Amino acid sequence: FSSFQMSSSFSLLSSFFLLYLTPSLDAFTIQSLIGQPLVSHSGPSLMGAPPGDPSDRVRSRRRRAYYFNNQYPSMLVESQPPDEWTKKWIVYEHNRFRRMVPASDMHMLYWSDELARSAQRHADRCDFRHSRDRVNVGENIWAAPYSNYSEAISIWFNEVNDPRCGCNHAYKHCCGHYVQVVWAKTNLVGCGFSRCRDVWGVQGRGHRNVFVCHYNPQGNTVFVTNNGGLYSDKNRFTRMQMNYVPAFTWASGEKGRCSDCPEEAPACYQGLCYKPSPDDPFWRRRN
Repeated sequence: FSSFQMSSSFSLLSSFFLLYLTPSLDAFTIQSLIGQPLVSHSGPSLMGAPPGDPSDRVRSRRRRAYYFNNQYPSMLVESQPPDEWTKKWIVYEHNRFRRMVPASDMHMLYWSDELARSAQRHADRCDFRHSRDRVNVGENIWAAPYSNYSEAISIWFNEVNDPRCGCNHAYKHCCGHYVQVVWAKTNLVGCGFSRCRDVWGVQGRGHRNVFVCHYNPQGNTVFVTNNGGLYSDKNRFTRMQMNYVPAFTWASGEKGRCSDCPEEAPACYQGLCYKPSPDDPFWRRRN
C-alpha cells in the first residue's frame, strides 16, 4: 500500500472501532479523536451592547474577510438536501428532545424551507466554521467521516449531560448546541447536508460530511449591560456585565408544563405549545 492508502485504511479502521466500542463518548471527548464526529462552537448572540463597541467592529471585520477575502476552492462533492421523510424525522427528533425538558413555555418546532435553504447553502461550503450571513438565525453544525447524521441531534442535546460542562440551561461555550435545541421561543428549523472532499476548519481529519441546522428565532441570547462602569476605548467591553438568558422557563409547582404558552401558540401537546388549526379535534375538546 502507498502511505496514503495505509493512512486511509488506518483512519477507517480506527473510526470503526471507536464508533462501535465507545458509543457513549460525549461531545467533549469526540472532538479530540480523529475520525469521530465533530460539533462546532460559536459565541452567543449579544444584545444590548453599545453602538460602535469593539466587539461589533471585530465581527464586522471577520464578516467582510469571510465573504470577500475567502478564495478557498470548493470542497463540495454532492449537495444532498433532506427528502420529505428526513425532514419529518429531523422535526420529530428536535421535538422529542424538547419534550424532555420540564418547560412551561416550550414551542413546538416546525420545518422551514427558507431555513433549510440557508442551512444547505452553508453545508455546501463544506465549512466547519459558523456562517456570517445569518440574521436572528441560530446554527448547529456536525461533521463526520460517515454520512449517517442520525446521531447529530442527540449529540447536540447530550451536551447538557457532560459533568465537566456544568450547563445551567443558558448559553455556555460547552453546551451552546443543547441550548439552541431547547430554546423555548424557537419554533422553526431547517437543515441541509453535503458530502465533501474535505471540510474547512478541520482539514485532514477524514471528515467528508457536513450537517447544518438553522433555527428561528435564534437561541443563545446574552444581554450586555454596563453595570455602572465607565466605558473607555481601550477596555470598555471588559467592563460589561453578561446576562445569560435561560433557554426556557422551568415548570414547577403550580406553574405546570405549557402554563406559559403565548397567545400565538395557546394549545398544548405533550408539553409543547402550538397554534391549533380550526378543525383541530384535540383543541376543540379542551375548549
